[in-house]
Amino acid sequence: MASKTQRTEKIRQRKANARGGKRKAALRTKGSTKSQKALFGDK
Repeated sequence: MASKTQRTEKIRQRKANARGGKRKAALRTKGSTKSQKALFGDK
């Protein structure tokens, strides 16, 4: 069986990965960089 410390560390690690999950998912789907068209308009 894993020690209490090992379990605690794993819990902390997983929490850190999950933190900001919705923001990260939004970045993956929508992207964070505006397109050329959005920045400068149609030419």
